[in-house]
Amino acid sequence: MSRKLVVTPRAVRDLNRIRDHIAADSPRAAERFVSALRTDLDKLVPFPFMAQAVGSHPRFRRLPYGAYVIFYEVTDSEVLIRVVEHSATLK
Repeated sequence: MSRKLVVTPRAVRDLNRIRDHIAADSPRAAERFVSALRTDLDKLVPFPFMAQAVGSHPRFRRLPYGAYVIFYEVTDSEVLIRVVEHSATLK
């Protein structure tokens, strides 16, 4: 089954905020972060269930990524990146 990667508008805003925060100290580091993240997100397409399920909902997953956690949903046709949060903000 072939899925496509979809980044929701909320996740785009989250990623832009993270990029801007990193770029304030180091634009180069921000570019490296974004590039590495894109590469790693692409790995979710062939292996969408590689991350831990959220509660008892196997469609919803959480993937630790450095200081951040990526929350995504797996459907029959898509891997939807829903939210990206700094791990310090999670309870």
